[in-house]
Amino acid sequence: MWRTYVICVLIGLLLVSTGGNVLLTRQLLTAQADADRLRQRLANVPTPGPAPTVPAVPAPTIAASVPDRLLLQQIEDQVAVLRGLQPKSPVPVRFLDQAALQQYLVDRFNQDYLPSERESDQKLLTILGLVKPNETVVQILLDVLQEQVIGAYNQDDKAMYMVTDRAQFGPEEKATFAHEYTHALQDQYFDLNKLAPKHPTNDDRSLAIQALTEGDSTLMQRLWAQEKMTQDEINQLGQGGADSKLFSAPLFLREQLLFPYSDGFNFIRQIYQTSGYAGVDEVFRNPPESTEQILHPDKYRAHEKPIEVSLPDLSSLGAGWRTINSNVFGELDLRLILTQLTNSARGVRGASGWGGDRWALLEKEGQPALVIKCVWDTENDARNFFDTFSLALKNRFADAQEVEASPTRHALTAANAATEVRRTATTVVVVISFDRPTAESIAATVGA
Repeated sequence: MWRTYVICVLIGLLLVSTGGNVLLTRQLLTAQADADRLRQRLANVPTPGPAPTVPAVPAPTIAASVPDRLLLQQIEDQVAVLRGLQPKSPVPVRFLDQAALQQYLVDRFNQDYLPSERESDQKLLTILGLVKPNETVVQILLDVLQEQVIGAYNQDDKAMYMVTDRAQFGPEEKATFAHEYTHALQDQYFDLNKLAPKHPTNDDRSLAIQALTEGDSTLMQRLWAQEKMTQDEINQLGQGGADSKLFSAPLFLREQLLFPYSDGFNFIRQIYQTSGYAGVDEVFRNPPESTEQILHPDKYRAHEKPIEVSLPDLSSLGAGWRTINSNVFGELDLRLILTQLTNSARGVRGASGWGGDRWALLEKEGQPALVIKCVWDTENDARNFFDTFSLALKNRFADAQEVEASPTRHALTAANAATEVRRTATTVVVVISFDRPTAESIAATVGA
């Protein structure tokens, strides 16, 4: 899954980005207010043009000069004491020049992002209208990975990778090192590969786990900076850098990647404020099961589990169909879909009260179709989602003819697409297909 990997290396980029500075540094004082300010700023970023071709990257080489090992050991010791987790074994630190680190990150991305996942992500975001025809998910992510990331922890080989051809090992490098070393401690105590597998069967749960691990590391980074950095050093974080290409990416992708650092931080901060690091460790032992629990920590505390939603056997649709992928959106992804296609207020309201969902991306003779089945806490929540997604599809297919617009069914027909949104009590079914008969057939097969 692309976001599982890219999220893991994002902190080193955000710290050197002017835009990232707004989100990540000022959280030392307030968390959510700065996330809101960042989103306001992002709303004014101009729409990007076609993605550039990936440039060739030189072969990896080990950097000749490295920071003082005593300084790194000091940061490790400080983080271990603050976090309350003493290392079980030394963590190797491998120093690379910028070109070598970028190449290493791209190589891992290409290895871990499977062809089947690339196909699914591209076709899913395209049919929803979340990426433009000239945009590719792979290129957008590669553009981000090939910026000036400072460092990353690799949970496969249990090593940290840090760049060393910058002018000095200054505040940004120290803060990144503290953040990534926290990941190493998490791994030694809670097994990150087991906690967050690379190819999850539930993307919503996977993103919630990313919010847990990044939220913890971001909090630790903040506490370490407050205690061990001077105010002048803190003020230097994110100064003089250019905005990352992440901030001009499509809203859906951008907000998914920022979620663990903003909402994940806010979630862990609340746990820490009430229960300290003993409480945070308990969350690792009993991790959140949905992004809903991250967005609404009271639902985590109340053990409000997501509802398992299943789709019927779609082979009854006839010959020639194949299932590209099936997974779970969750509250966050549904919120972001609605936000990008309508606005933020409608997105939040329309996705609130999420109970569970399952989507399937299908294809027949090269023509894709998407079906989403979701259940809601109350009928009012289901109506809100029904109304908002219906509006989102009207915006997505602006030239479509409205076939029906009743309280329980909304249908559109466009030149090369047809949609169905149906509601029965607390269940809503959404279909986007390539023609009217197929959309109705899929909706009838799934049922609301």
